[in-house]
Amino acid sequence: MAKSVFLSIIICTYNRASYLQDTLESLFDTDADHENFEIIIVDNNSTDRTKEITRAAAQNNPQFDIRYCSETRQGLSHARNRGVAEASAPVLLFLDDDISAPAPFIASWISFFKNHPRASGGGGKIQVQFDAPRPPWMSHFLLPLLGHHNFGNHIKKYPTNKYPFGGNMAFRKEVFEQYGNFNTDLGRKGSNLTASEEKEFFQRLPDSQLIYYLPDAFIHHRVDKKRLTKSYIKKQAVGLGTSIAMQQKEASIVCVFQQGAAEFLKFIATIFLGFGYGLLLRFSTAGMLLKFRWWIWKGYLEARSA
Repeated sequence: MAKSVFLSIIICTYNRASYLQDTLESLFDTDADHENFEIIIVDNNSTDRTKEITRAAAQNNPQFDIRYCSETRQGLSHARNRGVAEASAPVLLFLDDDISAPAPFIASWISFFKNHPRASGGGGKIQVQFDAPRPPWMSHFLLPLLGHHNFGNHIKKYPTNKYPFGGNMAFRKEVFEQYGNFNTDLGRKGSNLTASEEKEFFQRLPDSQLIYYLPDAFIHHRVDKKRLTKSYIKKQAVGLGTSIAMQQKEASIVCVFQQGAAEFLKFIATIFLGFGYGLLLRFSTAGMLLKFRWWIWKGYLEARSA
């Protein structure tokens, strides 16, 4: 008889073998009963040692249920959807391949869903961990680009227009059965840094679906040197603008206007933030914030005119 698990941990990965190994080792150091969860690695066309590392981890830790599968359709949304199809548990937890989880982490997620039967999903706290020195132009307001996600120290429903981050989010599997999977036109595809697939998914859910923030489901999201460059931030910003334009192609005029107004307000707020950093003589920080907002518009305008 097949073993029944409560939680399927889905890790989608693309050429991050060394980080994936560290991620798995942190998950193995857990307070949770290993019979309550499984770990599914979805390899999205990696050309490094991802497959070998996953197999070695499974072989060296036979007490854990670890499965490897390959998704050849390039894109994070394709990989996540494959994870949904492979999962056998009623609750699915999505993690990035470059995180570090403390011992209570898995048990926190299991406890939450068992104690909140009406909850459809949730997002955990994410703290950025720099693996290289943080550049002086990297302000607190850019940290969400690197995965930072913190709404305090108490369980709560997400505020309006706020959502979990994809590096640490979970759902009951029935949510996907009722409302569909992640939009494969959105999300990262290899080195292409388009985004917004998570936001689009949450916006598709009706208000009756209760999504909570969990401070105890806490992880560190590791950031390597490559992602601490201005060129990488520019690529992310352009990809974000492109994603906004892609979403608007099928949106109503009202939605397009509302989103445009929201982005305009963000631009105005960025000007004030830049002015504040300028008064503190942090000119590189101010300049980067303004460039970031302009790069989003650049990606948006280019995608709209394509």
